[in-house]
Amino acid sequence: MLHQQFHQGPTIRLPLFFYCLILVIAITTGVGSAEDSSLDMNSETLRRGSFSFVVFGDLNGGDCERNVRFHQLMDLMVAEDTAFYVHTGDLIEGSGTTSCFAHDNGCSGDQASGNMLYQLTPILARTPPAGLNSSFFPVIGNHDDNWGSSWYPDPCGDGICDLLDPTDYVNHGDTLNVPGFFPHNLNHGEICDTSGSGASGHSEDFFYSFAYLNNYFIVLRQNDDYYGMLSCNGGHPGYASCEEYCADQTLLLDAARNANCYRVGQFDWLLTELAAAQGIYDHIFVFAHAPLLSSGWNHGPTAGAAQLRAIMDAYGVDIFFNGHNHAYERSKPIKNEVEDPLGTVYITTGSAGALTDGIDTDWFTATSYQDWTTYGNLAEMTTYLKITVNNFQVSGQVISLGAGEVDTFTLERYASEFIFEDGFESGNSIAWNGSK
Repeated sequence: MLHQQFHQGPTIRLPLFFYCLILVIAITTGVGSAEDSSLDMNSETLRRGSFSFVVFGDLNGGDCERNVRFHQLMDLMVAEDTAFYVHTGDLIEGSGTTSCFAHDNGCSGDQASGNMLYQLTPILARTPPAGLNSSFFPVIGNHDDNWGSSWYPDPCGDGICDLLDPTDYVNHGDTLNVPGFFPHNLNHGEICDTSGSGASGHSEDFFYSFAYLNNYFIVLRQNDDYYGMLSCNGGHPGYASCEEYCADQTLLLDAARNANCYRVGQFDWLLTELAAAQGIYDHIFVFAHAPLLSSGWNHGPTAGAAQLRAIMDAYGVDIFFNGHNHAYERSKPIKNEVEDPLGTVYITTGSAGALTDGIDTDWFTATSYQDWTTYGNLAEMTTYLKITVNNFQVSGQVISLGAGEVDTFTLERYASEFIFEDGFESGNSIAWNGSK
């Protein structure tokens, strides 16, 4: 395989004491908080087995016709034999007038309804699998957020809690209480409060983790192109950027770093989650709204993407999923900024009904399925991703509303040998249209 370098991207070297913490965290139950460990160690979650889960995202843009496409896609998704569903963010338009979390708004007819509570009922009404609190796991997108810009609460006055109960998800406790880490405040207010951003934790605290059949799932709250968990105030003396400064793990207990990096609590929580999962779970999957690696036309990698990719490398994350770009793109496995069969695969899946975006493709792209809205068949561009875990094997299948199956793949890191070097691990590239 060709090993091509990124133009930039650091390799994060963990301090020696941090490796020792992996053992400490795995043994103790203090991950996230002393009262409520987010690392699930019960016999049900550690039992191996075969299962599938569906990933889909982005329902902003497209007005009432988008709602119809999503309703039709939902019929396909609920027919799948799958354990649960993960949405990669942007459940609603935000400032738009054709969708709300829990009320109809501007569209008529059952299929065109912009009431996301109604549209998601076939999933939300499912009995959760053993060991889980829900059959639906959301990522908070930028259109599900953005206080003060008429996006949140939504135009109907709804907040996220009109759609779901955050206590079914958020499990990190009020304080990060792990040896060797600063005790970050992880409770910035009542998530369900819609009176104002200063009173609600919705914009900062809606991140969480869960385990299922010996697999670990981490859902991040990272939905902006330009700032996030590694942003800072007050400068970054001696460092090229805020992101490099805030990600320096030799500064975990540094008072200035923990004051200036105003959302670094989630980053440090992520480190504890990944460390504690080592040697316990067969696979680790991470989800966010903003991409860490993408060639999408509308949104490049989020702020701090290089530092976060290095963390994915260090802890052997199988797949990082995101939305934000309204297209489908799958990367080759990437580790230490080069193509590597043992690396993380980065998947953008953000075309569950919204108007679609373009994908440029880059050296890291294994393949994509997209077309710009002006030229595209929107039914064909409306897709979801089904991931199947069969003990140690992980495979994927992308289904289009108008075109059926448009991608299949198997993670190379679990193959007995490398099958194809062109990115089509299934050996079937007939369905692909790689041009814009």
